[in-house]
This record gives sequence, C-alpha cells and structure tokens, in this order.
Amino acid sequence: MIYKTLRVDANFTVSEAVKFIAETVNCSSLLVGSEGLFVPDEKRWLDDGTPLSAYETLQDVEHIEFKDKNATAAPGQKPGDDDCCIIL
Repeated sequence: MIYKTLRVDANFTVSEAVKFIAETVNCSSLLVGSEGLFVPDEKRWLDDGTPLSAYETLQDVEHIEFKDKNATAAPGQKPGDDDCCIIL
C-alpha cells in the first residue's frame, strides 16, 4: 500500500483527476481506462464526468482511493473494500 498526499485542482473532473494522479505518481502508462476515485467512508465511486468541486463532502473525508473499478476483491472482501492505491 502506498500513501501519497496530493493537491488536485477542484475544477478537474474525476477523469482528469485520475490522469493527473497517475502522471504525478508515474504510473500513467499502466492506466487501462477503468480506474476511478472511490470514497470508502461513503462506499461510492465518484462519477468520471463530474468536477471534484461538485462533491462538497470531499473536503471532510479522511482519504480517497485511486483504483481500478473492475479489480476483483481479495478473499473475504467485497468489491471496493480493498486498500489498493489509497490517496490521502
């Protein structure tokens, strides 16, 4: 697990934020198109086309996860519950 604190422009859409994060942590060549931002406290994925500024609750969450939406969960975990690629 890698913890990384990043400042992301609130005017970015979720898709733009995903690309920015991938470029910042030097993994943009690994993107497959199904990555997204997941808010574990709310147990929901953020909509790819929505600007980050539209999510008022993002200012209050402890962390956001950057991960593949299609990744399978480890045994004993539900999809979305794994700790892959957490962005604080």
